[in-house]
Parts: sequence; C-alpha cells; structure tokens
Amino acid sequence: IQKELEATVQVMTQLKQDMTKLQIIAHLTRVKKLRGIDAEAGDKILDSMLATAASNRDSFLSATVNSMKLEVFVFYQEWNDAIDLVRKAGNVRQFLTASFASVRYTFLEALTYLKAAQSASGWKKRQMKKCAHQTIHLIRGWAKHGNVNVVHYLYILDAELAVSGW
Repeated sequence: IQKELEATVQVMTQLKQDMTKLQIIAHLTRVKKLRGIDAEAGDKILDSMLATAASNRDSFLSATVNSMKLEVFVFYQEWNDAIDLVRKAGNVRQFLTASFASVRYTFLEALTYLKAAQSASGWKKRQMKKCAHQTIHLIRGWAKHGNVNVVHYLYILDAELAVSGW
C-alpha cells in the first residue's frame, strides 16, 4: 500500500492535482506511522505545502493542509500537537468551502478541545471547556437546522462530555 501511495503522490504532482495529492499524503503519513517508518517525511511535505500556501496567500490550501494535519494528529491521539494546530490555524471553517470538510474540521476541533481540557488544569481547563462547548453548540445548531450528517458527531461528543463529567 505504501509504495502505491508514494507512486500516486508522484502522479498527482505531475498532474497538478493538489487536493487529491494532499489527501494521499495524509493517508501515506498514517501508513508510515502505523508501520513505524519515516513518518516525518509526510509531515515535512505537509509543512512545505503550508509554507507555500502562506507565501502565496492561498487561504484555501492552508486551511486544507491544516485540516489534514489535524486529522492525522487526532488519529494518533497527539492532543498537544492537535491543540497547538487548532490555536495556530484560527478559523479554518471560513476557507473550507466544501461542507463536509468544514463539518469534519469542526468536529475534530471540538474533540481536540475536549481532550485538551481533560489533561489541563485551572484557567486553561476552563478556557478549553469553553471553546469545546462553543464548537459543540455550533454543531448542535447545524443538527437543529436539519443537517442529519452531524448527528453521529454529536453522539461522539456527548459521550466525551459524559466521560469528562461536564
């Protein structure tokens, strides 16, 4: 699988299919981390794409790369890296035009805040809880207005809230 993904990255580069290439790089990074192989290479590629997006002032590409990086951090439960990314990235939702990507990022953001609050203490814990509740409130609003695709996200977040005892 790894070799096929690496070959696909090269093909997508030649075809200038940046969004597809990003998705494949995220999968490749997961595969390498699972196998214990040089996972830093995938991170470096994403970081270089993020730098390119910043130099070109391409907010969409930057938001997409940050979304992919957050996906990988959550997958491996690297909550400190995930919370740093969420804080640094800012409001990514305004640049993700596809509703799925925006909703998925919002869910991962809420989950990241919840997990960060579980390990924090004092005012930082209160701050993380507040951010988590604001993000969950946003998702609840989407569900209330008829978006049935977010209901399962709410179940997961409600379960995390119950485990936390909040």
